[in-house]
Amino acid sequence: MVCSQFIPRLGCRVLSRPLYQITSSLLPGRVYPPFTRTMLTKARGNQGKVLMVLYPGGHHARDQPELLGCVENELGLREWIEEQGHTLVSTADKDGEASEFDKQLEDAEVIVTTPFHPGYLTAERLSRAKNLRLAVTAGIGSDHVDLDAANKANGGITVAEITGCNVVSVAEHVVMTMLVLMKNFVPAHDMIREGRWDVAEVTKNNYDIEDKVVGTVGAGRIGERVLRRLAPFHCKELLYFDYQPLSSEVEKDIGCRRVESLEEMVSRCDIVNIECPLYAETRGLFNKDIIGKMKPGL
Repeated sequence: MVCSQFIPRLGCRVLSRPLYQITSSLLPGRVYPPFTRTMLTKARGNQGKVLMVLYPGGHHARDQPELLGCVENELGLREWIEEQGHTLVSTADKDGEASEFDKQLEDAEVIVTTPFHPGYLTAERLSRAKNLRLAVTAGIGSDHVDLDAANKANGGITVAEITGCNVVSVAEHVVMTMLVLMKNFVPAHDMIREGRWDVAEVTKNNYDIEDKVVGTVGAGRIGERVLRRLAPFHCKELLYFDYQPLSSEVEKDIGCRRVESLEEMVSRCDIVNIECPLYAETRGLFNKDIIGKMKPGL
């Protein structure tokens, strides 16, 4: 989940752009719209190899052709890539040194993967990918890439992601998760499936979001949308912690306010949600000290 203010200051570029623009910049072979910028030098002989690591779709891919992120449907890009004279290899086999991912990576110039079935680009893998110029996440988040190693390999590998592509879906999912947890939904659902019903057991851990203090860590594209979706629930307070504040106009429109420190925010909250990417700077952000400052039972 990308909040620009949390992105570490590394030499490796993390770019955001529609996928076809990113790929076309690397793989020339036709005239592209003027807004498409050349990010890297041209692939050898105007040809390149694109490797996609995608999740297996099985019969779901056949049932739903718009399930583009699976290995069977290849993000809908095979025809376009091959029309430009380039090679596309796609696989779901990504774990272990004998995986198809490892075999194909050695001479690939572009790697495209997804957040929920990522091909992990470790320093060791990057050292063997001598032709790699571009690593694309067909979604949000690049924590599967060793950014320091990518910056050093092959004169600097560009790491890119499709910022904004799923911000609505994630924001809705966050609010849904809050409701599921606050309403004790899963235990109640399981109880019904088991053919029993205990009202006291269900309701003893059942709460309203209304009149609660809700805190959001990271108020980027997703965090701001989460705050907006919580406004109609009439929370007691909507707080957020971020190094970069929202504008006063946005804060007033949402009805939220920024808290100066994470420690202060979590000590006041009944609900805390985290909307920042996983990088070295954010790993372990919620440590024993921070958790110890939360309200009992949070």
